Amino acid sequence: MIQQLKNWFRQIKRFVGSFYFINKNKLLGRSFVLHPRKRLFIEPVSYCNLACKFCTYPKNLHPKAVMDKDLFMSCVDQAAAMGFECISLTPINGDIFIDKNIIERLLYIENSSIKTYQFYTNFIGANETIIKSLFTLKKLSYVEVSIYGHDFESFCNITRKGKEQYSRLVENLTTLESLLPKKSKGLNIHLGIRTYRSFQFNKNSQSELLEKIENLRRAGVQIGLSSQVDNWGGEIGETDIAGIEMDLVDGGQLYKKGPCGLPFDSVQITAEGMVNACACRDPRGSLLLGDLNATSLAAIHSPHNEKWMGIINDHESGQFKGACSSCGFYQSIYDERRSFGYSHIDPDNNFMAKSDYLDLARGLK
Repeated sequence: MIQQLKNWFRQIKRFVGSFYFINKNKLLGRSFVLHPRKRLFIEPVSYCNLACKFCTYPKNLHPKAVMDKDLFMSCVDQAAAMGFECISLTPINGDIFIDKNIIERLLYIENSSIKTYQFYTNFIGANETIIKSLFTLKKLSYVEVSIYGHDFESFCNITRKGKEQYSRLVENLTTLESLLPKKSKGLNIHLGIRTYRSFQFNKNSQSELLEKIENLRRAGVQIGLSSQVDNWGGEIGETDIAGIEMDLVDGGQLYKKGPCGLPFDSVQITAEGMVNACACRDPRGSLLLGDLNATSLAAIHSPHNEKWMGIINDHESGQFKGACSSCGFYQSIYDERRSFGYSHIDPDNNFMAKSDYLDLARGLK
């Protein structure tokens, strides 16, 4: 009962906060959107080595594939030609280190005109050779290691995996710690921990995993802690996360007004070459913009693409279709708080603040 009241209070607090920020900035004619050519997501692989209870990967909603080498190079080349500055290699479902050729792909970006690239990973598929290679890369600007659980028991409960995966995570964090002195100033490493709401640093029993995390914290690595998960556009429910002491964000309870910013700055090319308007929470591909196997990226990522403009116009009129209808990841372009998480893309937080965001999209060449 107490936890239900806490969840209810948290939802009310978020609703009120969103109502205030969104309406304030809409009234002032301000929006917070990265330029549509600032960042592009490319999914090199859509396989994962975990089966987390809060994730849609075990539900097999998203096609599993490894991106063809020629397709990957074409994606990078087209993105560079279009003026994209940053590439994110985080799959919608999966982990980049499942791709056995990932370092070769990173080197291809290194030799392109793309300025920076980044990714999220559970780090389990890496090894000492790969981690050493990461520290030689010049354009890699941000790596977030997602850690699930705070000890062996919680890791197994959340991820539905066992000793082998846990031991590899601990081993790779040990390697990461040993190599930190070689980290360039331009590389920002962050550990994002998702675990039980009852967990507190310095109050829970120490574990091998926590010892590694503490060593990294002392060495200057940023640490984040959360017990919240979202509903993946309605695909994840309370029964899915039962027993892992996490709080579910129900997108149907969010205050939504104005277009979500993700179709502007989080367009993704999937491992199969499909272009989707959201790289975050649309595993079924309900926001499909086009097929890169048949059409150029410039033609798909264009204000002349009626599918792209249609999503934005629908949002503006209050119609949230497909995955957007109940998505807990919604980020209104009128909410200034969405800019807080982009400092690793643009150190100056140089957002496009336009009263008419559609002019921004239509101004693309």
